[in-house]
Amino acid sequence: MSIKIENEKFYILEAGDEKWIYISEKGAIKSLKKLLAETKDLNQENVSILEVDTQEESWRIKQIPWSKIAIELIRGEL
Repeated sequence: MSIKIENEKFYILEAGDEKWIYISEKGAIKSLKKLLAETKDLNQENVSILEVDTQEESWRIKQIPWSKIAIELIRGEL
């Protein structure tokens, strides 16, 4: 399976020992929302969404702030 990188960025959702790749931040947050609804014993310490920016020769990785994720979840626009 392959994913085409759009806008030079992709996103990784980490939850426990598992990881998923998404082409958009909203897609990763939407999947997190679904995962949280389905999994009652998910440890909050082991959950994050990372943004991987491939624009330059050295890729940059940053964690999406929880405040931004919370706003998206609260607004319910996903």
